Amino acid sequence: MALVDQVGYDLDKVAVAAPLKKPSVFRELVKNVLLVVFFSAFVFIFINFPAYYLIGKYRFSPQSVSYQAAGEITKEGNRSQEVQQFPDNTLFIPKIGVKAPVSWDISPDNVMDKLQGGLVHLEGTGHPGEEKNIFITGHSSNYWWEKGDYNTVFALLPNLKEGDEIILTYQGKITRYKVKSLNEVKKEEVSAYLDSNSEQLTLMTCVPVGTNLRRLLVIAEPI
Repeated sequence: MALVDQVGYDLDKVAVAAPLKKPSVFRELVKNVLLVVFFSAFVFIFINFPAYYLIGKYRFSPQSVSYQAAGEITKEGNRSQEVQQFPDNTLFIPKIGVKAPVSWDISPDNVMDKLQGGLVHLEGTGHPGEEKNIFITGHSSNYWWEKGDYNTVFALLPNLKEGDEIILTYQGKITRYKVKSLNEVKKEEVSAYLDSNSEQLTLMTCVPVGTNLRRLLVIAEPI
């Protein structure tokens, strides 16, 4: 026993520091993964904010987005009222608030450029009044800094259900359709839905919103 000034150390009172624990490798890995997931989700929402804002608005208050379309206008109806309600070359979906111009007969190479100005009818597919498939596509989301008023025009398309109304004008004629089915397919499967033996309207957009993983096809038939 060592003595200092004749006083011995009281070993029971000497505090011994606990050894430092090494951080768990698994815990650190989980922490880093969660940080990456959180940051990626933040960036994803930031890029697609307009689309998800619209989706949230519709979910909490559908009536704030939808509108009531006029009833079918007869030949004796007021022509000026008809044109004002349903301008030519336009697609209307009252339930989800869609009212967008359609660019007709666009080649696949020019589709992306034309989508900035509204909806695009694919060249080679049908037109209203023909016994063919009318194939129209539009954005569900796009970078919010991209120019154009129709970057989220089809963001709410997944909310349509069988029987919902779609209105299409072409060359002064108004055609009403009702939704028959909704199908999610892979990109390479879309070509199988381009043709039809009778008149039908097919609307296409990318899903899930903000991704390019799959295609949603809304198929409607004339009323």
